[in-house]
Amino acid sequence: MEEFNLQVAGELTVVEEAAAFFVVRAEDPDDWLVRFEKDPGFPAREWAENMVRVYNRRLSRQSAGPPTPPGTRPGSYLPGLE
Repeated sequence: MEEFNLQVAGELTVVEEAAAFFVVRAEDPDDWLVRFEKDPGFPAREWAENMVRVYNRRLSRQSAGPPTPPGTRPGSYLPGLE
């Protein structure tokens, strides 16, 4: 079975157009990944900006290594609540 790397290369950004907000790769803003339609009952801008913020934060932390070294438990670990 083939393995696919589904991660997008590089950071994401938001592009606003008349009818929607687009999440795009910062290096290629014409090739959008997600479209959030503007609608009075839907916070499209917030969804797009949150997606970009979460993805870019994870991307920047990826090379830093795990937050807790293997074999240790975080200080907030509570047995039985797993």
